Amino acid sequence: MALHYDALAYNNGILLDLPFREGVGTITHDIAKPHHTTTLVNTPTWAALGSGLMTLELNGTGEYLEASNASTADLGFTSGNFSIGGWFNWADGYESQIIIGRYEVDVGGWELYLFDDPNWYLTLRLHHAGGAATRTACYSSGWTQDIWHFVGISRTGSTAIMHRNGVALATTGILEDAEATTRDLVMGCRFTKDNDYFKNKMWGMRVWGSALSASDWLTIYNSESRWFA
Repeated sequence: MALHYDALAYNNGILLDLPFREGVGTITHDIAKPHHTTTLVNTPTWAALGSGLMTLELNGTGEYLEASNASTADLGFTSGNFSIGGWFNWADGYESQIIIGRYEVDVGGWELYLFDDPNWYLTLRLHHAGGAATRTACYSSGWTQDIWHFVGISRTGSTAIMHRNGVALATTGILEDAEATTRDLVMGCRFTKDNDYFKNKMWGMRVWGSALSASDWLTIYNSESRWFA
């Protein structure tokens, strides 16, 4: 018997959930209770997998998703714990590719990005105009290209633990609390919306206002991995 969305323990506190169900058009709807409306910019391609799951494919040269600063104030994390999760399959393109972020470099906010040299790094970076540094980060390696990965990141205080396909990874770095930002939420591009474009497919990007447990990430991966086989 299928469980209701709100009955799933890991959906407690979820603030953004984008399953890309539309299959057409330039808007995708958030099924979490805040119901953020997210716009597809420069016509990313709706792409169905063999399982029938609908994903979005970005070309790496100008396509991205955005939601306004005003409508995503609940994603403006500073000192609190939060989590980011979702599926992606990235391809060779720009050296640095943004997955998702609500940030301005060295000013405020948070971002999650990929860097392809030399060990396919995934980095969560927080920005702070004051403090000991203008940016701090945690990162892991081994995020190879041209295959699907499920990422789950739980930020707790000065640390962030990254999970790949439900398995916790060695994560390096120490975080300092982010400062506030008035920038829009972006997926697939830099906060300025003119560089660091994501190239290839993504699905099910999610954000929580709490730190998910290791068992939560494994449960989500096990429930969804069949769609990407």
